[in-house]
Amino acid sequence: MKDKEMTFEEKLNVMKKFGLQREWANWELKQESDVWAVLASFRFLKPISDHLEFHRGGFADMIKKYQEQGELDERFPEVSALIKEGASIKSIEKFAFERIQEAVECILYQLGDQESAECADVFDEMDFSQMNSLRLMEVGPDGKPTGRYAIELHGKIPFSDMED
Repeated sequence: MKDKEMTFEEKLNVMKKFGLQREWANWELKQESDVWAVLASFRFLKPISDHLEFHRGGFADMIKKYQEQGELDERFPEVSALIKEGASIKSIEKFAFERIQEAVECILYQLGDQESAECADVFDEMDFSQMNSLRLMEVGPDGKPTGRYAIELHGKIPFSDMED
């Protein structure tokens, strides 16, 4: 399925299948242009969003399973130690989720920092205007770059956090 041939409604349906709410998907797709590859960006984000979702509900279930099987000390000694010190599984899961989300957000922010502003702020005395940088670019079904970039990936996952 070639992105250029898809109608807006078809793209909207794909975004909804990715797990985005209709209103949010609609708003995001309106940002798509000759420069910004919105649908491809969300295709990139979908597995990351799914992984984050696991750490909100699934991680607690996994801890309980390993506890029941007597394998928690071996599999997650740090988690086991926290539980022995009185931490609840719910609080451990919340902490793990928030740290993972924070790390992923940082990476996504850097990938979407089109002007390398973070680096320029740190090194005021250096002129980065002539220095190469890194960007995520969409590729077509043929594997060739389309010339469209991912747009502001941070703050968009997990999809379930977005409001109608």
